[in-house]
Amino acid sequence: MASVDESRQRLLATTGAIIGGAHADATLDLPDIGLAITALADHGRLSDAAPDCPNLVVELLEAVDIPNDSLGQAMLTALCDTAPSLQWVDPYADRTDQVALRAGYFVAVLVGDHARETSLAFGTEASIFVTVQAPHILYPPHSHLAPELYYAVAGTAEWKKGDGPFEPKPPGSWMVHEPWTSHAMQTRSEPLVALAIWTADLDCAATLDD
Repeated sequence: MASVDESRQRLLATTGAIIGGAHADATLDLPDIGLAITALADHGRLSDAAPDCPNLVVELLEAVDIPNDSLGQAMLTALCDTAPSLQWVDPYADRTDQVALRAGYFVAVLVGDHARETSLAFGTEASIFVTVQAPHILYPPHSHLAPELYYAVAGTAEWKKGDGPFEPKPPGSWMVHEPWTSHAMQTRSEPLVALAIWTADLDCAATLDD
């Protein structure tokens, strides 16, 4: 059985393979994704932050449909192995009115700056997060200063950008959110597992648009 550090390193390596593959794909327009590659390659020590993994996170990772592509499968497997050793956070702890969102949306920081004490690893070029969203949960329209790239690892959810409609995005889809561009995600019958990458203004915070 792999050690905790081995599992964590495997998760970072799998994340790097997904991002590296996207960077090499000439058909994709993903601004500054190379910064995420640098952040993964140059990350500092792994964090010794105490694990904090709600049982629901593990249940959702086990319940989501396995994606068809090999990298998505590897990422989901690595997450299932590593999730209990990560520190999952509630990004809207101050929003007591968002009961459903706070009960069904979880974030783990894979690579972040030193100000994010929950990070698995520390880097300065980009921040990389994993998000897990339960079925039938709306992540309401929100925005932030940081430019963002999103990758759907597993689960088909509906995504909305700006004034556009909600559109289903299957696993393997990439989404680009420019600074302060409103966006939202709505899950239906299955969970959503995704990667989010911030490539600038790493110390900012997301705010709901209400």
